[in-house]
Order: sequence, then structure tokens, then C-alpha cells
Amino acid sequence: MKVNKYTYYKVIQQNYGQGWEDVSHYETKSDFINHEKSGKTYVDKFGKLRELSLITHDLREYRLTGYPTRLINRKELN
Repeated sequence: MKVNKYTYYKVIQQNYGQGWEDVSHYETKSDFINHEKSGKTYVDKFGKLRELSLITHDLREYRLTGYPTRLINRKELN
């Protein structure tokens, strides 16, 4: 099996006044899509029951703190 040269992450960062700091990171595939689910469901605009991804769920929780929050993609060399 081929070993990838890079590891890909989606990173949640918050700014507490000292610059952007990493608060959470999630390993993804090379297209920066993570398929982990949080277990929490919602109804979309078409009436279908959907499950939130883990990243989306955690991002909503971090935004409740009131600090500026952002989601970035990061690629690190193995």
C-alpha cells in the first residue's frame, strides 16, 4: 500500500486576543472531507433527517463561546 507524503487536517482556531490558536484538529483525506458523524440529527430544508458531521457540530459549540472562530485546512509533511 502506498504511504502518503502528507497528512491532511481540518483545524478549528479561535482568537483570544493573542492571535489565532488551534483548539481542535481532525484528520481528513486529501480532499479535506471528513466523514465522521457526531450522532446529532437535524431536518434539512427538504424534510429529510440528516446527521451532523463531527466537525460541524464542534464548530457550532466553539462559536457559542463568543470568541472569533474559524475553520482552516492544513497539510503537513509526514
